[in-house]
Amino acid sequence: MMEESAIAAGGLLPEEAEEGQAFSERIEERVRAGFIPDLRRAVRCEYFYKSFWRDPQFIRLYLGEMVNTYLGMLARHGGEDLRVLDVGCGPGYVALELARAGHRVVGIDVSESAVEAARRTLASNPFDEGFGSLEYRVAPLRSATGTFDAVLFSGVLHHFENVGENIDKALELLSPGGLVVCHEPCHEQWRVEDAAQVALIRTLLSLTGHWYESSEDGGAHADARAFESYIEDVHREYVTEQDKHERGQSPHDNASTGREILAALRERLVELEYRPGVSFIYRLLGGLRGDDETVARLADFLALYDRLSVARGFMKPNGFYFVGRKAA
Repeated sequence: MMEESAIAAGGLLPEEAEEGQAFSERIEERVRAGFIPDLRRAVRCEYFYKSFWRDPQFIRLYLGEMVNTYLGMLARHGGEDLRVLDVGCGPGYVALELARAGHRVVGIDVSESAVEAARRTLASNPFDEGFGSLEYRVAPLRSATGTFDAVLFSGVLHHFENVGENIDKALELLSPGGLVVCHEPCHEQWRVEDAAQVALIRTLLSLTGHWYESSEDGGAHADARAFESYIEDVHREYVTEQDKHERGQSPHDNASTGREILAALRERLVELEYRPGVSFIYRLLGGLRGDDETVARLADFLALYDRLSVARGFMKPNGFYFVGRKAA
């Protein structure tokens, strides 16, 4: 048990149960396909036809950078050996890295299957040097108790319509001067012009045999009308976070916009850092095909181009990082 913290189990509200069931079905299917929710022990998994989870290199380029950003923010503004609450921890891969960095972490989630997967991964963790502590609980944020130095929302707040209420609950759990750290989508910023760049990249990859979709029998490159239609499809895919044939991630996915989330954060916290996330690689890297060396070089370059494009304003980001301090 983590000192000075406890998570009350409690029952789930209907909307929480819906979210939990959706994510449980999702993680159960992934685990059956060979998915390992550990950034350091991940393996190539062909189940993911376009996701960064398909290959350990893609995971490093996207999620690895995300975790490094979290750790940097915590170190700069909080220090070492922090008590951290990871809200909506899922199968636990972020919480696990925070604990490996020496923090004392509690991960909570409304999905029983996700928490079970997280616990199994933790039980077999071989990287215990400098390990802080880590425990997982099936629980919603509203039932959390205890005192923490930081509360992490890693792609979670956009699942709530009542963003402000959930940030207020996080503030109740924070010690004086405690931190809220988050990464959330801001799809409303992502333009058709950004989708056009992604459509161009994917089509060129397809024409050279380096994309999972074949360029044969016409395709996006057939004529101007076909390519314009493909641009619209790509824009819709990124804004909704799903392909045409996919079901939504969960019943309440994208319940709040990035603009709404950022406004609620800034209203309640002393802003310490805001920075844009990436633009497109999280739905592109996994679609690369070809020999291992070529794919590795393409992935490295596309990640470089994504971050350069966002930094220079060539493309809009699809997410943002924020860290704020609880006012005295």
